Amino acid sequence: MDFIKNLGDKEAQAFIENNKELVILDVRRYNEFKTGNIPNSINIPVEELEWEIEQLEDYKDKPILVYCRAGHRSVVACNILNDAGFEKLYNLSYGTLGYTGRLEPI
Repeated sequence: MDFIKNLGDKEAQAFIENNKELVILDVRRYNEFKTGNIPNSINIPVEELEWEIEQLEDYKDKPILVYCRAGHRSVVACNILNDAGFEKLYNLSYGTLGYTGRLEPI
């Protein structure tokens, strides 16, 4: 999966802070999302991504950081996005379990 760049915790935090065009996609279920998410995240559960992918069409040329709870669903989501023509894909390794940055509840 050469089209996915995996980012560790500190690398992801720096990428978020330094990349103004970055789109942050949370692919967890809504009940997980509302307990705490990376600020400015878009929530589309991975189970719905194929049917809701048009929501992301405007971001096709932008880098997209995808995350979930542990880093598995986000890899599935990156595959779906890549199949739909998205190319600048970044996966948050270990998901929110390994992320020490700020998470905001809704």
